[in-house]
Amino acid sequence: MSKKSYLLSIAGIVLFFALAFVLYQQRPVVKAEGMLEENILVMENKTWNLQFSNSIQEDTVNSDNIYVKDSNGKKVDVTLKVSDDQRSIQIQAPPNGYSTEPQYYTLHISPNVKTKWGFSYKGDTEITYTVTSQLPSIQSKEELTQYFKKIMKKQKENQKHPLFGFSKGMEEESSNDTASGESEKSSSNHSETNNQVQGVDEGDMVKTDGNYIYQVANQQLLITKANPAKEMKVVSTVSFKGNVQPQHLFIQGDRILVIGNSWSPPQYKENMASSSMLVEGTTVALLYNISDKEKPALLRKVELEGQYVTARKIDSTVYFISNFYPNYWMAEDQKDVDLRPRVSDSLKNEKYTPIPVENIKYFPQSLQPNYTLISNLNMENPQASLNVQSYLGSGHQIYMSKENLYVAVEKYEEDDRTDWNTANTEIYKFAVNDSSITFRASGEVEGRALNQFSMDEHEGYFRIVTTKGEVWNDDTPSSNALYILDKNMKHVGEVTDLAKGERIYSARFMGDKAYMVTFKQVDPLFVIDTSDPAKPQVLGELKIPGFSTYLHPIDENHLIGFGFDTKIMDDNKEFNQEPRIIRNGMKISLFDITDFQNPQESHTEIIGGSGTHSYLLDDHKALFHEPSRNLYGFPISVYQNKEGSQFEQIFDYQGALVYEITPEKGIVLKAKLKDLPEDSFEPYELWEHQIQRLLYIENHLYTLSNSRINAYSLDNFTKESSIIIN
Repeated sequence: MSKKSYLLSIAGIVLFFALAFVLYQQRPVVKAEGMLEENILVMENKTWNLQFSNSIQEDTVNSDNIYVKDSNGKKVDVTLKVSDDQRSIQIQAPPNGYSTEPQYYTLHISPNVKTKWGFSYKGDTEITYTVTSQLPSIQSKEELTQYFKKIMKKQKENQKHPLFGFSKGMEEESSNDTASGESEKSSSNHSETNNQVQGVDEGDMVKTDGNYIYQVANQQLLITKANPAKEMKVVSTVSFKGNVQPQHLFIQGDRILVIGNSWSPPQYKENMASSSMLVEGTTVALLYNISDKEKPALLRKVELEGQYVTARKIDSTVYFISNFYPNYWMAEDQKDVDLRPRVSDSLKNEKYTPIPVENIKYFPQSLQPNYTLISNLNMENPQASLNVQSYLGSGHQIYMSKENLYVAVEKYEEDDRTDWNTANTEIYKFAVNDSSITFRASGEVEGRALNQFSMDEHEGYFRIVTTKGEVWNDDTPSSNALYILDKNMKHVGEVTDLAKGERIYSARFMGDKAYMVTFKQVDPLFVIDTSDPAKPQVLGELKIPGFSTYLHPIDENHLIGFGFDTKIMDDNKEFNQEPRIIRNGMKISLFDITDFQNPQESHTEIIGGSGTHSYLLDDHKALFHEPSRNLYGFPISVYQNKEGSQFEQIFDYQGALVYEITPEKGIVLKAKLKDLPEDSFEPYELWEHQIQRLLYIENHLYTLSNSRINAYSLDNFTKESSIIIN
């Protein structure tokens, strides 16, 4: 053999083994979602996922190639659903849920399940799992530490070999149909918070009882005697000890509850072991007796480690939710580190006490290294025990009816092909009754929920709208959907693939109808009928410029949309390129939905130009509504577009606008109100003079900023009094 032939032979052998090695490395792998042990745990009605490292041939996925048997060898009637990218399969529970009598179930995956390239899958060809009807609890500190260590190991593996995704944490924001959307008609002589659900109060920075205004501003609680308006005065100011950032208030008779965050440099607290984590930030709840408005008396102080998310009040019980991210990396170096959340209660000498380990529950298949804390406090009984429920996993989107609390958790999976994350949403349902919080069921839907208005409970069914994919990414293009789940959080019906290439900007449920606004270049308003939960259907669609970020019902036939006007810019782009879309002022739309098949935008109002903004567009509680006069108002900062320039704006004014909005008259401007005197000159926005909220008491409208409260007559909007609060 010549030297050349010998070298060619050696090169061929090397190439063969190199190719074989590459093919070996590319062998497809299948794993169970959230699998940390050989045996996994599944909720009795829960859908769970198989994750594949390569796309599968969908026609090889059938009940012969993938099936489940119970411990008696009997086949179980599960449903298989392949994802759009063919890289995961949902294993949906049997129609009546799993039986908890068999000791275990086994999922069988045949070699006949192939990738698009014809390879068979290696890995977990048989996956054993058990079923539970209740959330499992952590049994010991050592088990909790091992839980976080396994997660750290999983994270490191994903960084090295990102074939499989890892869940991470992600607002904020019904049983009574009027709570499900129809505008709440109040016979009260004063404002109430613009709540989503009737009978479920939401915390806000301002509350009133018709005589006094209670406000958190400048890290203080202020109580102002507001009625009569011409004798308005601040009667007391409460400063908070420590670095407390108050966010929300609740009032109940002669009690007021302040909730917020307390931030401080990491430090050890008294009576803490050296193995304890440093306390960095807490959720703080302060309960005061305000029977003497001039001398509020602190009744109780509660602190929980973690960041405050949101709160709701039913009758006299306040439910507040916080998220806690422990420094679990400490477990790598300290064997006896305590990763439990801690609670401090003034009824118990304010010592930081870890939550009992047996009270820490976890969601099967959820691998999130953080906690959701759900707590409740009875405002009328300051001595009542504090009930704190602790769950491993983080939820930021909260919906609450008078009977149930729903926590939505985004679950991300990394896609190594596109460097983009895909997300599903897990929903956990808790029954609430006085001081009890009881887990009921969980479900999962594709996509991400925008906010609390993306969710609703109606006649025992849970409804949610989501967006999956990304608007500007052709590899994972966006689409939108509505899902309906029953009382056990099992899928009942759905409408999918709506407004492809767009995302949801607002949603509202009214009775058996759902209204959804999506946007990319124009604003489609979808009207969806959910009267048959098994077969929801789109009835009508309206396309208009701009988009609404908040939908507010006037009656069953009319909606107000608050959002932005938009403009399509001609930048001399190529014919196949997307045009540039810019915001062009705030927009109010009055929608007539009398004809569900043909919704109409009957009236519009455009305010200012680019740069104009309002707190209302991010927080529905900034909406003022005086129902007897059909008045709606909101804070605003107005900019005008500079003539001859595409990118420059000129500041006009900041203050508040009040409109009369009715189907008969349309949108009629009634008042433009400023925090400063009308003849004052404002060259730019001033934080201290930004109006935060508007409210009414009897025949007067009040505007509240960080520096003053102004009172106006509701008859002619003349200013009758003004006080400085800072």
